[in-house]
Amino acid sequence: MSTIPVRGGDKGTGDTMSMKYAVLGLLAQRRGYGYDLVQRFEEQVGSGWQLNAGAVYVALDKLEQEGLVRPVPNDDGAPLTRRRTVRGAPRVIYEATPTGLDRFEEWMSTRSNLSPLREELHLKLALSRPRNLDRLIEVTYEQEQACLDRLEQSRGQQRPLEELLSGGDAWPAIASVMVRDAELAHLEATVEWLRRVREGMRMLQERPEGLPAQRMR
Repeated sequence: MSTIPVRGGDKGTGDTMSMKYAVLGLLAQRRGYGYDLVQRFEEQVGSGWQLNAGAVYVALDKLEQEGLVRPVPNDDGAPLTRRRTVRGAPRVIYEATPTGLDRFEEWMSTRSNLSPLREELHLKLALSRPRNLDRLIEVTYEQEQACLDRLEQSRGQQRPLEELLSGGDAWPAIASVMVRDAELAHLEATVEWLRRVREGMRMLQERPEGLPAQRMR
């Protein structure tokens, strides 16, 4: 049995590895070509991943090089293609190989590691000085509104998870909503955190003795 590399501290490397197996999983479901895989990924995973479509094509190349997917041949042995793109290049249809199917099942059984928490606001907060508090408080309001807007948009686009669990929906539909529910939970937690740190910064501003610019030694 081959070894699946685990996700490390480099977010880019981890995302590349995850995308490779996501594309392999889509092809394990059924055959597809690049743009079809992009659409199916967004339908099943949702907007929270913020997919770069080019990553799907990179993953396809890596999977083909490793023998995990292959172009589907037609009767004369040439790769089976769909209609041509606007630029005239044929869309090659891929399928998972038997080795690819085994590798996907192996990946499904491995441990999933947490992604690093990396937000620009966290860096600004960690590197700020007392004179930056006014602007940081404004930023928390801006971030909160952005989260609330995304929450409203996401909730309007999907059925509640509880409704699906109590109905007769198939597993793929339920799993897709569970993934989107994770984004909702993350946004709600972020809103709560923003409100908490904003209140903390206001309390510090109201200190009669002021706030030291550097840590006391």
